[in-house]
Amino acid sequence: GRQQELITSVAKSAKKPVVLVLLSGGPIDVSFAKDDPRIGAILWAGYPGQGGGIALAEIIFGDHNPGGRLPGTWYPQDYTKVPMTDMRMRPDSFSDYPGRTYRFYEGDKVFEFGYGLSYSKYSYKFTHVSRKNLYLNHSSSLHTTRSWDSVGYKLVSELGTQVCEENKFKVGVGVKNDGEMSGKHPVLLFARQGKVGDGRVKKQLIGFQSVVLSGGERGEIEFEVSPCEDLSRANEYGVMVMDEGRHFLVVGDDKLPVTIVI
Repeated sequence: GRQQELITSVAKSAKKPVVLVLLSGGPIDVSFAKDDPRIGAILWAGYPGQGGGIALAEIIFGDHNPGGRLPGTWYPQDYTKVPMTDMRMRPDSFSDYPGRTYRFYEGDKVFEFGYGLSYSKYSYKFTHVSRKNLYLNHSSSLHTTRSWDSVGYKLVSELGTQVCEENKFKVGVGVKNDGEMSGKHPVLLFARQGKVGDGRVKKQLIGFQSVVLSGGERGEIEFEVSPCEDLSRANEYGVMVMDEGRHFLVVGDDKLPVTIVI
């Protein structure tokens, strides 16, 4: 119960920045350490096993360039007030419920889903896309419904497997290692809609790939996007639908618009 006090005391007494290593099976609110300028780095090692000591030493002393990404949102301690039995994903402003997971959560975060540092910095840029407009109005027999905010949508189940397959497309992402050390770096591709509200996700991960780059080296990777799976959403009845209008593919700070026409 006094670990935080111990860490702060060590950091205060140390002559050089302290590296804080966390051994835990899940997220911890370490805001006190994150905001402490005397703590130079935080490493989450999970439960690393017998090879953990060597792995940590290689990272700390610069023999290995880490490239891990957080697989979940790290919530603040106040989030423990949310009942574990309340498993609603979407936030509810009437009951001050913040929602769950990076896709819907609207509260403060210690660290966000997908966050991670390395000894290198990486930059991204979309290089090509096989199609920017997706036309789902090929058949007049498909009924178009409108949500409360007047956005038209079609049921994914009514589109059929053939239409979903035909509308798959590829997108290329250029990656550059702007640092001096070589490293293996995971690239995360997200999707989000231009229109917010009506239970739509803030963003969702639709693909990830790792690339090995030397310092200063450029590389390119390619993702296949399946709109029926990656650009759809669950409506108020839990049915997957495709919304008309602009959607965005996002990697790092770069985004690419894709338009769905129904």
